[in-house]
Amino acid sequence: MGEENHPNTNTEKVEEGASAAEPQEERLPEFIINKIKDELTFIDPASGKPITFKTRIIEEEEEEEEEHEPLSPDQFHDALNRIGSLGLTWTADLVPRVKAKSPETEEALVSEEFAEVQKKYPHLPYELYVATTYYLTGNKTYAQSVGGEEALKRKALIAHELLIDTDYRSEFFFKHAIKVPYLRDIDWEVVFKLSEKAVERAPAISYGLLALALQDPFYNARSSNVRHVTVAVDENLVNKLLTILNEVKSKLESGRRLSEILDKQNLLEAEDNGSTDPKRLE
Repeated sequence: MGEENHPNTNTEKVEEGASAAEPQEERLPEFIINKIKDELTFIDPASGKPITFKTRIIEEEEEEEEEHEPLSPDQFHDALNRIGSLGLTWTADLVPRVKAKSPETEEALVSEEFAEVQKKYPHLPYELYVATTYYLTGNKTYAQSVGGEEALKRKALIAHELLIDTDYRSEFFFKHAIKVPYLRDIDWEVVFKLSEKAVERAPAISYGLLALALQDPFYNARSSNVRHVTVAVDENLVNKLLTILNEVKSKLESGRRLSEILDKQNLLEAEDNGSTDPKRLE
């Protein structure tokens, strides 16, 4: 039979050919990283030809702490004395901070003289921490960083003369001996509520928000690790808190008197035994 009697023959062949042919998969650019040779190879998807580049990995280097010349005992005394004469004192933190002795001396924190002392003795907080730690605990691990053991002993005596008292000692051991977060600061605000969801009439009440800053005792010099918790209180709760806090304060005052008695007793025993007392380091 002739092809003219089978008009669909060519069409069927074309359809069969089309269905048999698989669509060509699109090639994606390919990158090959050779860590051993520090090379990056790019393969062109069109030609399949490779192009190789030499690579260099640049990592951020840790900044090395600059070595500083330890303060002499005279410089150490001068710095502490000048700060004290401005009506300022120090906290007993791992990184000691300067604070005003009273609200009347807060302006000294922004004075030119204080800025001058900070600029002249930038490493004073560190040396103060080492000196006070040695005086209060006997730990002389970092003696070489402040000029050696003899310099450390003299600076410890200076710190005792100008700074360390019962309050400082109490703060030091509170912040360095406890194993739980402690309350560092409280920020607050009073809110007056005029409206509330699903309430047609204005509530017209006031309440306080207390933002508690909790200090992690296991912090370091680079990270303070302060956590914040915000709670709401009304007038009744504040009165209840004041009652509780006054009771706690009374017990702490009793503990303070007991601590002073024990300190005197330990001092007398140390003198009787002829042991080395920090006050007689020289």
